[in-house]
Parts: sequence; structure tokens; C-alpha cells
Amino acid sequence: MLATFPALQSTEFRKLFYSYVLSSASQWALLLGRGWLIFDLTGTTSAVGLVTFAGMAPLLFFGPIFGTLADRLDRRKMAVIAAFAGVITSTILGILTLSGVVELWHVVILAILQGTAMAGITPPSEAMIPNLVPKKHLLSAVSIRGTARHGSKVIGPFIGGIIMSIFTNGTGWVFILGAIFFLLAAMQLLRINYTQDIQENSATQQNLNFIKPMYAAANYAYQDKRLFLILSLLGIHCAFTMAFDSLLPGIAQSVGGGKETYSAITVAVGIGALITTLYVSTISKESLRGPILLISGIGSGIGIIIIGLATSPLMAIIGGFISGATQAPYMTVSATLIQQVVPDELRGRLMAFYIMIAAGFMAFMNLGFGLLADITGERMLCAIPGIAWMLIFFVIAIMSIRLRFLLQNGTFSQTSK
Repeated sequence: MLATFPALQSTEFRKLFYSYVLSSASQWALLLGRGWLIFDLTGTTSAVGLVTFAGMAPLLFFGPIFGTLADRLDRRKMAVIAAFAGVITSTILGILTLSGVVELWHVVILAILQGTAMAGITPPSEAMIPNLVPKKHLLSAVSIRGTARHGSKVIGPFIGGIIMSIFTNGTGWVFILGAIFFLLAAMQLLRINYTQDIQENSATQQNLNFIKPMYAAANYAYQDKRLFLILSLLGIHCAFTMAFDSLLPGIAQSVGGGKETYSAITVAVGIGALITTLYVSTISKESLRGPILLISGIGSGIGIIIIGLATSPLMAIIGGFISGATQAPYMTVSATLIQQVVPDELRGRLMAFYIMIAAGFMAFMNLGFGLLADITGERMLCAIPGIAWMLIFFVIAIMSIRLRFLLQNGTFSQTSK
């Protein structure tokens, strides 16, 4: 196993990997529970879109703060504190739900706080990776990170789906499950032996101006055309192929099966993601990144189209599997390309941009799709964006020399910067 996944040869990275799995499992379980709870309470997709937006938006709005802090403060301690915040907020939501007094505004506020906890965990954790593994194992480490995030969709929603099916008030216990996962993630982070070379002096560390350092990082990303290309495609990809969470309860209801189908689609996404990210994590040849980026880019559009056109639970589940199996490697390769060209002193901020773009586009599109779905229905809001993404991807590939070179060679050309 260590030969197949070389990044796991690092003892400290293994601990970070365990925390990834647990915190991500918590995130997916909470997303599942909140989605069905609100759909059950209100019967509207717009309310599900609002709660989904509330859970994702903090990664966009607080990303600059946590990304900057990750370059100034101890990244491990930051992630630990955020994980404990996740424990508290998830426990409160579980108690409110189990007691039968939960209301929409409770879920919205606590979703914001839970999203803030994830925003505090993610940038420092991402920025720790290159310090825990040798440079030659970076692709493996980032891929395994993707395995933990996307594959944890199998763990969180699978266990959460069983709990929802067994118990009458199962969503409340799903939130307690999320709190337990957060607690275990914090315990793993506490075990990591991590030393960080903080660049700024003590006076700079006391400066709470987050705008200037984030502007410097944004300017760096804009000037480096490699980063600008990957981040631009990332935003479009997340907006058009990964923003269907608010639509799933309605689709599951329309194809039949209710919350069981809803859980099954979510788990299928996780299984597909787990299989492909495990494969990508074994790859050491840079030349294979190009074909992976191309195939996963096209497949991301196909998967969501199938979900939109589904007429049975099985078809929707197959669409979910294809979506997960293609979205995950696309995101993994994109993150790897960014990690390889970013200097360490900017790593926290640039990975915060990566997270902000991904979460921001998914948050706003989930909100927009949720509001529109009550008027147009959920199906066309899956199929049309999937088609649009594939057209955009093809057009940019034809027009951009940099992207064509990347797809053919798996690396950037010498003139990419």
C-alpha cells in the first residue's frame, strides 16, 4: 500500500490524511442531513438552496482571512480550533432537531457557523501538505487529499443515510454524527508533529489587514498565467457541474424513493470519486495529467446531464457515480498544478483562493438553482449547465495554446508564465 500511495510513507501526512477523512465525512453528513431536514420542513427547493448556500458561503467570505492567517500563524493550531468549533455547532443543531424545536432560521445560522469551521480547517490543512511529504510525492499527497475529501462522501452520507432511514428523527442523529467526526478530526490534528517556517516578523503578524496580503496573492495569481488559467476553469467547472446539491432532494422525490434515493445518489457520487482519486493518487507521470484533465472535464458534464434526465432512481444513481468519478480527478489535478507552482510563503493564500473560487461558485449557483427550481423544476437546471460546461471547455481548449499544451503534455509550457 505504501508503494502504491507513496505520500502515505510520511507518518505525519498519514495523521493529516485521517483528519481529512473525518472532517470531510462530517461536512458531507451535515450537508445530507440539512438538505433533507429543510426539504421535509418546507417542501421547497429554494429553502434547500438557501441552507446549502449558508453552509458553503463562509469558505468564500472567510477564505481571505483564514488563508492569510495560515501564512502568519501556526497552521496546525488553526485547524484544531476550527475543528472544535465544528463539534460545538453540530452538537447544538443535533439537540435542536432531536428536541423537535428546530426551525429554518436555526439551520441557516448553524450552517453558516459550520461552514465557517470548515473554512478555518481547510486552508491551513491544504497549506501543510508540502511540508509533510517529499516534493516527489506531492502529486500523490494532493491526490490522496482528494480521495479523503471526495471519498468521505461514502462514509458520511452512507452512515447518515442509514441513520435517517432507521430513526424517525434521524436527521438529528446525523448532526450528532457530524459532531463526532469533527471531534475525531481534531484529535488527529493534535497528533501531528508540524514545524512551520513563518516568513512574517512579529509586527506583521499583529497586523489584521487581510486585504493587502490577499491582494498581493491575487495579483500573483493574475500575473502567473498558469494559475489564472487553472483558477478560471475551476470556477466555471464548479459553477456548472458541481452545484446540484440543492436540486437532489427534489430530483430524488420525482424519480421515486425519497430520502433513500437522495442518500444513494450522494453515496454514489462519493464511490465514484473514491475510485478515481485512488487511481490518480498512484500516478507519478506528469504526462498522464493532461488526459485525466480532458476526460474528467468532459465526464463532469455528462454525469450531471444524466442526473437531470433521469427517469428512475437507478439512472439518477448512475449519473451520480459518473459525476463523482469525473469531478474528483478534475479537482485533484487542478489542485496539484496549483501546489506545484506556488511559493510556500503564498501557499495558504493561494489555496484559500482555490477554495474560495470552488466554494463560492458552488454556493451562489446552489442558491440560484434552488430559487429557480421552484419555477422551472430541477431537471433542466442539471442538464443545461452540463451541456454549457462542455461547450465552454471545448472552446477554451481550442482557443488557448496554454490549455492545449497542458492537455497534451500534462504540464505547463515554458512560456506559460
